[in-house]
This record gives sequence, C-alpha cells and structure tokens, in this order.
Amino acid sequence: MAKFSVGKIMVGTDTIGKATGISVRADGAPVDMYAGGYPLPHEIELGNRSITISVDYVEWTITDIEDVLTNGYVDVVLEASDFDAARGLSGITLARCKATNYEMTSSQDAFITYRLELKKTYTS
Repeated sequence: MAKFSVGKIMVGTDTIGKATGISVRADGAPVDMYAGGYPLPHEIELGNRSITISVDYVEWTITDIEDVLTNGYVDVVLEASDFDAARGLSGITLARCKATNYEMTSSQDAFITYRLELKKTYTS
C-alpha cells in the first residue's frame, strides 16, 4: 500500500476536489501457466487485478458532487507522497475511477467534505 499526502479529483481537465490522506492498495491473484508437462509454472501472470483508492478528506469545488460520484468516472491525481516527494511517486494519475463508498460531513459554516473510497476500473 502506498500513501500520498495530497492529490486532486478530476473530471476531464476540471479539478472538482482537493484531496488529502490518500491510500492506494493494489490487489491481484497470481495465475500459474503450465506447459509441456513441467512441474513448475512456465509463466505467472496477475489476474483479477483491482486498485482501491481511499481518501481521508476531500474539499469539493462543485455542489452536485453526488450526481458525479454515482453516475460517472473520475481521475485521481496523486501529487505528493507522505514518505518522500522526491522519490518519483508524485504526478501519477489513476484514470477511470468509480466511487464505491463515500460519506459527507458538513460544519456550521457550510464547509462540506467527503471521505471517499474508489475502485479503478479496467477496460479490455
């Protein structure tokens, strides 16, 4: 699992939210490929892959965010890593992410934030 301190949520070229506390977890089940009667696998590939993105805090710049999260895909841009921003992990974009869980919080001064979980979708 990789942790990033800041990032942004985008639709196309528009930034719709500024995010902090982003965790990215990649999962996949190995698939062994056997050939020629050998007892050891000839090749191992990654099957059933998924990437889960958890965001602790998002400040949205648009008001109809529930419509966007339930009906569309967003891109998550990871801008800086908690561990070392110079390590080369910043600037990564996870395209076509779909919200699977989100929770809204509002304060007395109408400051609305979300805790958000997304899954990256894959197209064949």
